[in-house]
Amino acid sequence: MQNAKAKTILIGDDDFQYVSWLRATLEKEGYSVVWAQNASEVMSKISTKPTAVIVDFMRGQSVGLDLCRELRNLPEFKHLPIIMLTRKREDSDEATGLEVGADDYIHKSVSNRVLSARLRNVLKRNNATDSDLVEENTSEINLGDLVVNRQMHTVLLKGKEVFLPRKEFELLWLLAANKGKVFSREILLRRVWGESVYVTDRTVDVHICKIRQRLGDFGQENLETIKGVGYRIKA
Repeated sequence: MQNAKAKTILIGDDDFQYVSWLRATLEKEGYSVVWAQNASEVMSKISTKPTAVIVDFMRGQSVGLDLCRELRNLPEFKHLPIIMLTRKREDSDEATGLEVGADDYIHKSVSNRVLSARLRNVLKRNNATDSDLVEENTSEINLGDLVVNRQMHTVLLKGKEVFLPRKEFELLWLLAANKGKVFSREILLRRVWGESVYVTDRTVDVHICKIRQRLGDFGQENLETIKGVGYRIKA
């Protein structure tokens, strides 16, 4: 509960009875709740900078899928945690919700304990926010023998160029630009491959392994695996 302090959840749903239950559940966990009954209200109240958004999928209005698409198209909300709610149990609907950028898809019949746990997991996966990351502030990073230039898309190791394919380069840049910060596989997948591309955690492991091989001793010594958490470049 203590981790929920001062976190605001924006709910987009016109089902008063369900929202009342959901609000009570979240407030008991220590969250602050903002309620919007339709799409326009959600967009007007998004300025409150919520920690996460919970929206209904099956609506007569353009909330669920369309709202998720709209938020994902706004740079400032590209990585905002979004959970979609539904009363239906169809895999095709769940897949569609996830494909447009939702972080999770929850049936409205779940218990308050399960809902709270799923919300905590989504927030945990999104714990590296845009404000925490350094990506655009510089075009070149120097890490001792390693120089990574984003503008030229080059990697120099002891003055010699090392070729990295696009995804490997983007992974290396993200880690190098945030030296010492640990990134979970989920965050690396989202940041490098995007919200709508389906790849597994194993994809990250394979790319990290290849980067290590290309960087030789530097990669083996500085590109660290934090067991049970993720990866980082040693500070």
